[in-house]
Amino acid sequence: MSAITSWHRGEAAVRQKLGYDKIPQLRRAFDMISGEMPEQHSTFYTTRLHFLPITTLDQEGRPWGSIASGKGGEPGFVRHPKYNTLVFDIESWNGDPLLENIRGDGPHLIAGIGVEVATRRRNKFAGTIHKNSRNENSISLEVEVTQAIGNCPKYITVRDVYPITDNTPTVLHSENHLSEDQVLADEAIELIMNSDTTFLGTTYAAAEKESDWNPSHVGMNHRGGRPGFIRVRKDKRTVVLPDFSGNRIMTSLGNVEATPYASLTFVSFTTGDILYVTGTAKNYFGDDARAIMPLQDSLTEIYVTGYTYVRDALPVREKPNIQAQPSPYSPPVKYLAEENAPSKIFTSSDQPTALLSSIDLHNDDIATFRWELSSALAIKPGQAIILDLSPLLGSRHYQHMAPLKPSSVNDDFIRTWTVSSFSGDEMSNEVAVTMRHKPGGTVTSALFTIAKKMNVVRPELMGDARKMDLRVKVAGVSGNFTLPVVEGGQEDVPRHLFWIAGGIGITPFLAMLEALRTNRAEGTFAITFVLSTREPEVLLPLVEKVALSIPSLQLLLHVFTTRPLPETQLNITHHHGRVSRNDLSSILQPTLHTSIYLCGPDPFQSSITTSLQEIGIPPTSIISEGFTY
Repeated sequence: MSAITSWHRGEAAVRQKLGYDKIPQLRRAFDMISGEMPEQHSTFYTTRLHFLPITTLDQEGRPWGSIASGKGGEPGFVRHPKYNTLVFDIESWNGDPLLENIRGDGPHLIAGIGVEVATRRRNKFAGTIHKNSRNENSISLEVEVTQAIGNCPKYITVRDVYPITDNTPTVLHSENHLSEDQVLADEAIELIMNSDTTFLGTTYAAAEKESDWNPSHVGMNHRGGRPGFIRVRKDKRTVVLPDFSGNRIMTSLGNVEATPYASLTFVSFTTGDILYVTGTAKNYFGDDARAIMPLQDSLTEIYVTGYTYVRDALPVREKPNIQAQPSPYSPPVKYLAEENAPSKIFTSSDQPTALLSSIDLHNDDIATFRWELSSALAIKPGQAIILDLSPLLGSRHYQHMAPLKPSSVNDDFIRTWTVSSFSGDEMSNEVAVTMRHKPGGTVTSALFTIAKKMNVVRPELMGDARKMDLRVKVAGVSGNFTLPVVEGGQEDVPRHLFWIAGGIGITPFLAMLEALRTNRAEGTFAITFVLSTREPEVLLPLVEKVALSIPSLQLLLHVFTTRPLPETQLNITHHHGRVSRNDLSSILQPTLHTSIYLCGPDPFQSSITTSLQEIGIPPTSIISEGFTY
């Protein structure tokens, strides 16, 4: 039996903005919310959970998210004495909002979400606290559950956790009401920006005329993604929470739309620190959302009005030496427009187009695709172009889950590739993108299928593919990984650059070499270039083609590969195997190489960065560009 009979005004408004009200099978999606707690849920709550995030309201009606747990973080602190009743025996700590929120006469609204982090199971409930008692930080709550729903495991990071008993919770910051000039503490911002998980609390305050069919209630939900998916604005007080594809019931965003408050609770599974945040909230959709977080179609901003930071509070920890397993559904991290990650993002109405003009198929897995732009763009050597390939691949159909290919659920067919060419002008009418085929990748698989079929069936089109009329959209230009600006004067003194590339991470350096060839940077350059590759026969000719046409260039290549090198006129030192700390130490000249440019896959970058720091290179001297997109 459904707990509710219609959408409340906030849910209806959000569904209309997102177009869900026009999808017949979603019109009564609220029927998924049961008015009775299934036995499976009550068993789950009482036997499987080390902790359970819950939402309650303070005296001003602001939601706060607490972490409910029992003695020593052991499961079993929740009991199910009868029907729709749960009893919580909670051992809390100073700073947890629950201690204050249940003071005074009841009943009190409550909502919770049980997440078993080891298995990605989760279930939600909402209801009312009818009885509560407290002895210092020991709390007993009797809760009548009036809403229950099972949730999918998307976006939950799998962790192997264990209970602890020797934690000593300490309140570091407690600001229940921030003044206009106050901001979040640095520790709080750091925890937010490093988190892959938060618990979102919301509230719906029903008007008197609505309360009969949609009574007031609170909500608690899980939000997960890659570390850093939640951003903090420059004011150090506004938290930006992107909304990913889910079950499309929209209860949390609907609550915010009707009652503009929200809470966020962040936990560290390594240190046990907990950050409790509450504030005013607002949803953004479409172009309004993309103006805040480019390429993100919906998000919620929380302007923090109160927060508490408690150190060493969570009574469970992640087991050491066991790697957490990120959800395969989590999309890449998107940055705020004000963070200067993207240089230019176009709105959906003013996106230029890119016409496929030619293809160079270097081998089965690496190719260069050239595109003619409908409008000239300012692209610095080393920057990336963001292409929307939906005109080529078609619109994405909704999938709630996709076990065989989880990444497809949030796939908008937008890809970011470093531009491997440079025209020599400030504005470019054409771009080249050198890419590697990603096995199973939707976009690269489509492009390489076109390239290989064209090479067999219509090889004459490889040099001029414009007749195919394959067009995509340009979503933007991105990146700060650019050729350094060189001051004039002393043109006879070489400028010393140190580049490190892993595999296809060579692409920004090809554009930088093109910039040197076209005299956009005057004077002599001495470049030490460390290249780690399994395909020297492909990548070295790309370097040679540009480098040998630059008379003023002194290029020394250190190539790390187990494969034989092709014949070349380049000045190359061949190293067998991977780049080691000792290799970098012997190649680097710290007095000359004050800045080190590094590009490649994440594992390569991480390894190289560690080695550089171990030989004394400060992090501020390492300029990196990765392939997290």
